[in-house]
Amino acid sequence: MKRRAAWLALLLLAAGLHLWRLEVRTFHHDESIHAALSWDLATKGEYRYDPTYHGPLLYHLTAASYHLLGDSDFTARLPVALAGILMVLVAWSARRWLGEGGAWWTGLLFTISPVFLYYGRFLRMDVLEALFASAALVAFGHAVAGSSRAFVVCGALAGLALATKENVYVTAFLVTVALAAVALRLGPRSSLRTGGRWVWTHRWGLVAAGSTALVVAITFYTVFFKWPGDWNFPLKAIRYWWQQHSIERVGGPWWYHLPRLVQYEFLPLAAAVFYMLRRGRRTALELFLFSFGLLSIAMYAYLGEKTPWLEVHQVWAFIPLAGLQLARSFSPTGRRAGRIALGLGLAATLVVSVTAAFVTDEISPNLPRVESFIYVQTCPELKGVVRDGLALKGSGEDPVAAVGGESGWPMTWYWRHLPVWWDVPRPGMRPPIVLCDPDQEPEVRRRLGPNYTSDRIPLRAWWSPEEKRPTVGEVVRYLLTRKPWTPVAAVYVAVLRRQPGEVASVRPATVPAALAASLGVVSA
Repeated sequence: MKRRAAWLALLLLAAGLHLWRLEVRTFHHDESIHAALSWDLATKGEYRYDPTYHGPLLYHLTAASYHLLGDSDFTARLPVALAGILMVLVAWSARRWLGEGGAWWTGLLFTISPVFLYYGRFLRMDVLEALFASAALVAFGHAVAGSSRAFVVCGALAGLALATKENVYVTAFLVTVALAAVALRLGPRSSLRTGGRWVWTHRWGLVAAGSTALVVAITFYTVFFKWPGDWNFPLKAIRYWWQQHSIERVGGPWWYHLPRLVQYEFLPLAAAVFYMLRRGRRTALELFLFSFGLLSIAMYAYLGEKTPWLEVHQVWAFIPLAGLQLARSFSPTGRRAGRIALGLGLAATLVVSVTAAFVTDEISPNLPRVESFIYVQTCPELKGVVRDGLALKGSGEDPVAAVGGESGWPMTWYWRHLPVWWDVPRPGMRPPIVLCDPDQEPEVRRRLGPNYTSDRIPLRAWWSPEEKRPTVGEVVRYLLTRKPWTPVAAVYVAVLRRQPGEVASVRPATVPAALAASLGVVSA
């Protein structure tokens, strides 16, 4: 009974942290694209796989969320938030290997991990991919333990991971290398002989798993066979993302992730290392997880794409090892010093995680604090413009706004239900609100004419700590206060508002050519 209560409490904690105020943070550029593409799928049935925007599963799940609960900022982020919550159930399903205590602590660490929590409240695929990949590994463990049905379950989960994000190819490669490393450590000849015998004995189960994975993945990539030519999605994915790696589209130094991992995931990293160093005889699973974790850090240091959400894939393997260490330290035989150290680590992790998810979760030049693992976030000042536009719904204005330049995202998502001119206004147009890039403003003002006020607000902001080597004092100040040692950079947007008192504007209607000819109207 106590065990059930502990797991239920953990599940409720995960639900609260992932769902509370889920809709509040301003949508990131990428989030708005994912939300809008999902809306197109839900309302028009329009979607086709493009590796630029990753795998199809997120769009199908988000479209389903819209169908069931309506389209909103909350329902757009809901599938990813549910994935973050379900990481607790993945930990629960691994009790056979981690033990009851180790599994529970693993679930807690997934719940309060700063990286997992922040990006578990963010409309991206990384936590979703981690969910299905880790669940597939657990299912494979059950298959190895003798469950024949687990092969098909493993295949289905692997197929869902394959349909989520292209990181799955990296994960599959690293899993293979980690298994090979464990085999070498335990004895290559005996491991090869035992492994070969097991593969032959379970060959039909493995075929079933592979076939199921392909069927699931192809079904989503082809949009339920609407685009049958997209069965070759692996070639498209690997070709595109290898090119992005080669040109370092979103580049950074090789050590880009290391300070962020230490800053946010100090507890699972330190606890996992301590567990492996103090452990006498390490099991094959422990060696696999530790090898997989180290290989992940090395691989993402090598890959040219450097963004903070990729840290989800690097801390993932260390969390179960840290869970085992916490279970040992907080057991009746655990040492008091270890309990104190880990207790302080848990408290610090919870404070850092909650602060990053709910207090310092946005960036702006007008805000004094910033989190280093937030990447080019839309500024909260834009929310005021969003509300002004939404207030004009039903006003008779057509269009209610003209949007040109960089602000097309996230405004395409926010104003999807409004009549908007998605370009700089034409001469003679006088919509109530106009958004444009600052260098476009003089021409836009000329086209609009008089009686418009103008303001400039930050659209997207970022902080690049790598630009300057900080002093020790600056690092300490940042860790304690989150005040950066270099200025926050931003892209600005010009916001022009029509002064009150003018008659509502109406979008010019296109006159049919036949009618124009009969009336003797000649197009200019």
